[in-house]
Amino acid sequence: MKPTGLKIIDHIAYLNGKSLVELAKEYQTPLYVIDEIGLRKTLTMYQTYFKGQHFESKIVYASKAFLTPAIAEIINEYHFYMDAVSIGDLYIASKANFPMKKIVFHGNNKQIEELEFAINQNVGLIVVDNLVELKTLTKLLQQYHHQQDILIRVNPGIDAHTHEYIQTAKFTSKFGESIYDEKVIDEMIQIIKESTYLHLQGFHAHIGSQIHELVAYNLEIEKMVSFQTKIMNLYQLDLPILNIGGGFGIKYHNDEQSLSVEEMMIGISQKLDMVLQDNKRIKKVMIEPGRSIIGPNGFTLYQCSQIKHTYGGKNYLFIDGGMTDNIRPALYGAIYECDIVNKMDMEKTLLVDVVGKCCESGDIIRKDVLIPPFETNDILIVYATGAYNYSMSSNYNNLLKPAVVMVGNKVKVISRKETLEDLMRLFK
Repeated sequence: MKPTGLKIIDHIAYLNGKSLVELAKEYQTPLYVIDEIGLRKTLTMYQTYFKGQHFESKIVYASKAFLTPAIAEIINEYHFYMDAVSIGDLYIASKANFPMKKIVFHGNNKQIEELEFAINQNVGLIVVDNLVELKTLTKLLQQYHHQQDILIRVNPGIDAHTHEYIQTAKFTSKFGESIYDEKVIDEMIQIIKESTYLHLQGFHAHIGSQIHELVAYNLEIEKMVSFQTKIMNLYQLDLPILNIGGGFGIKYHNDEQSLSVEEMMIGISQKLDMVLQDNKRIKKVMIEPGRSIIGPNGFTLYQCSQIKHTYGGKNYLFIDGGMTDNIRPALYGAIYECDIVNKMDMEKTLLVDVVGKCCESGDIIRKDVLIPPFETNDILIVYATGAYNYSMSSNYNNLLKPAVVMVGNKVKVISRKETLEDLMRLFK
């Protein structure tokens, strides 16, 4: 939950030797902060623990969690693949000189211009979501005379016990085709076999997000290996790649139980080895971690403006950000932990709701949290905001998007703070 580089000196929080109070002053709040050293440690942990004797491991960074050119460059340093879900993702990756052959292009409703961009950029893998999309892609590949490796996204029908908005493998999900819909699967395979441009490499499934236990992944592995083997035998195909997606959970609040990267990857690797030991035809297994890579290695700093004591007995701590830089509490009921960075080890005696400045009653970052005695201009840290906070940020109420700084041996601005002029750049 807390970044590994966080230390407390004389009541003040430091990240990799840099005072968070000084960071907030220099770069202005709200401020997203990425622990570069912690991020690199996490990437190394995935490389170390996701491997097996009976499969070649391929790690795909799920860029929707957080993507800037600087992040793409680091991901490439560690020889990871990276996914994309839009033309914007593809464009950023290309501008960051990320190898496009190592891009896995997702999406349940890819537009023509997105597929054309992917084709022209020689994207390595396109994950075909459904029958209609396959037909569209087939026509485009014929038009461009382009050879394309693909995976088919399928739905194995596994309930991963996450929030309903982030469950992706139930039979009612908008993603993929059901592994039990034999008619649709057959039609897709026939289209692929008749095409000289489509090269099916295997199947993809993703069972949800913020998953904390191995049971769901073990079931997914069993189902997907069985299904892919059945398809290979039935249609005389070689399908060397299985992509089991991501969704590995992280710890957001003190009462949450979550497996470590090491525990999750060792468990999944052992299950894959057991299932694949007698199956030499599935040679490569992909996973797609995003949140679990960047989430715990990021946090947000805010300036505390005032405390409002209501007639009903509620104490509201007002901060200078809110749902525009962290929509997840309003969207999912997500819970975050927080501290006052200039009073880290002081006794917490005041119960407050941390609320933002948007004109919405739901603009609440954290309910019922204890903080030390309050002073105006205290700096609040909200932990584990590295994933989906910047990605889902908005200009609601015409608020400015915060800067993002990455703190390693030095501080680097990897996304500048928006200006008032930026708000006008699209208007006519």
